[in-house]
Amino acid sequence: MNTNEKTKSSPNESFFSLDALHDHPLEPSNSKRSNPQTTTASGTVSMVVIPIEENDVAQTMADFNITNSPTTIHMNTESERHDYSPIQPYWFYSKKVQDRITWIPFSLIDVQRLDEAYAQNREVIATNGNRYDANLVKRIRTPVYWEDEPNPIRRSKWFYLPEQESRFVPYDEKMNAILENLYEETCRKQSWHTKHEMNNGKEILIFHSPLLITIQVIDNEQSPWANLSYETRTLKRGLPEMFFDEIKFGDKDPVQHVCFVVHGIGEACDTKFRPLIECVEDFRETSRIILQSHFKSYVENDQIHRIEFLPVYWHGDLHMDASGVDSHLLPLTLPSVIKLRTFINTTLSDILFYTSPVYCQKIISRCISEMNRLYEIFLQRNPSFHGQVSVIGHSLGSVILYDILVNQTPANQEEALINEEENSNAKKNVCVSGTGQISIQYEKLTFPVSYFFALGSPIAMFLTVRGVTSLASDYALPTCKGLLNIFHPYDPVAYRLEPLIDPKWTVSPVLLPHHKGRKRLHLELIDGLSRATDLKQKMLDGFKNTMISITDFVQSYRSPISTATSPASTTQPTITTTIAADTELELEHANDDEDTHIDEWDNRPIGKLNQGRRIDYVLQHRPIEVLNDYLFAFASHVSYWDSEDTMLLIIKEILKMDNFEPDPQYETIEQMIKSNVLNYFVNNQTAKVNELRPYLATSEQISRLIIDPINIVQRLP
Repeated sequence: MNTNEKTKSSPNESFFSLDALHDHPLEPSNSKRSNPQTTTASGTVSMVVIPIEENDVAQTMADFNITNSPTTIHMNTESERHDYSPIQPYWFYSKKVQDRITWIPFSLIDVQRLDEAYAQNREVIATNGNRYDANLVKRIRTPVYWEDEPNPIRRSKWFYLPEQESRFVPYDEKMNAILENLYEETCRKQSWHTKHEMNNGKEILIFHSPLLITIQVIDNEQSPWANLSYETRTLKRGLPEMFFDEIKFGDKDPVQHVCFVVHGIGEACDTKFRPLIECVEDFRETSRIILQSHFKSYVENDQIHRIEFLPVYWHGDLHMDASGVDSHLLPLTLPSVIKLRTFINTTLSDILFYTSPVYCQKIISRCISEMNRLYEIFLQRNPSFHGQVSVIGHSLGSVILYDILVNQTPANQEEALINEEENSNAKKNVCVSGTGQISIQYEKLTFPVSYFFALGSPIAMFLTVRGVTSLASDYALPTCKGLLNIFHPYDPVAYRLEPLIDPKWTVSPVLLPHHKGRKRLHLELIDGLSRATDLKQKMLDGFKNTMISITDFVQSYRSPISTATSPASTTQPTITTTIAADTELELEHANDDEDTHIDEWDNRPIGKLNQGRRIDYVLQHRPIEVLNDYLFAFASHVSYWDSEDTMLLIIKEILKMDNFEPDPQYETIEQMIKSNVLNYFVNNQTAKVNELRPYLATSEQISRLIIDPINIVQRLP
């Protein structure tokens, strides 16, 4: 038979019906599909999602109402032949993003654990750094440390792309088995361009080729000859390329350090109005990036492990049905500008709550009990943990943590006596919460706090309102070793702490270096211009004073009357010499980098809140923020969650307690090659490719995933 000749069949033999799919239209998954019902000629049969063997697939296909052979185009040419090759399904979990269900791939470490548990018929397995439990029987993922709705999970090798969408959606396992069986049969018979009728003829599945598989959803209301009478959805076998960059290696055990993160006012924590849990996830991802880029040698040798960040949520205890305050405020709220008033009732009112003796006690008790509860769960899931614990507070959360730490007592009596003796002159600075009520009770934390990081903090403002105008230079937190106050220069809520310790302190806050090792370009230009202007002015002044001294000398030599040296002539050379020395010193230090200045500032003692080291650190603003600081004021207050500079300082201080210093940073490819840094990232990417290879359907996917960077490195000079 000619290869271009089509197989003939009658019109009645053009399609076959898959009645088993009638109850599964191609729409994004919802909660009802967790227990699918399959409709057949014999009735309705309950289906439970379980591992499907080949015999089960054959039996499932036998239950389908397949009456006629499909329309096919046989491909007998060897060059066009496509043999069947099995691939492994990948694991996904769903997440609600901006009121839409999005399917996100698990990390490589989690997929390996899920596959092992799946093969061993285990019911529950920990995922996402032990923060979630995946139930393989119910196919759901449930958080461990906080309460939230469970997320459906899927194990899929088939995906579809809805029309006018840009993100693939994984099919459920039942549909995966059907499509995989049809695909295998098509490859075996080489019967491409096969049409399969589904859902009572409303959907048509077409195998054009291994790389082009579509489903056409027919609209019965349109005329049959209309050009746009159906919606076409693209199918994909194997992990789509769009997920390659999203797949991470995952969180390895063990954990080296734990950080509890306390939020500020309101439920939303950033400009996208996301909750604290999602913002803390950004913190974790940023910490992974910083560890891999700045502590590469320690991570590669397994000397440094990951840092866990756990959210501490207290807003819910004050709002909704917890306290009944919102329901009391509702009839009192004016009907005008309702959105603004609702925002004030649910967000800005948290400040008033904290100044109330009743609700302040609830906030304090909630934060302490929540941190103790989280720490207990963490130890249960990480029994080998022997690291330290730090706390991070944003906005009002930093004030809450400060009040908690101020009112903690040391573990043993000897430390308490030493602490009492050191703070004997600073009793006036032991602050209570709220407006100064002595009735606030502070429970004890079940763990020692090593460091306290305040982000965008109004601690100084609250202390001033309470009547504390200064902190004694020898005052320190009873159980915490250090405190860092980190803020954005345009943050309207942030205040400095150092002038509260020393009112005569005029030194600017420490400018945080960029995480890539230098200042932002616009700040370097500004500093360069100002430094050049200052040097130019000093050189001109020095030249001018030198000329004046020469003129005075000549005049004094010519004047017979002037036999004695005037006071002006004696002081003038001294002034000139001093200015020349200052100019020479400025020229000598003109090219000093920011780290040199930071080291000099760190050596200046300022109180004991941070063991005599600097406390106030300011972020570098972006070039666009210079245009209007009022416009970016709100964004600057919530800019800490994804700030690499902030995370770098936090990790530096945390790992410094374990005697780890960051690796040197390299600005050129040649420096990276000489230091073997580039090979580290190349090996990581190559390992990622090898891990994903079993989940890819074609060699083209592998080539698009990566062009071997090892060859590129070898060709570099």
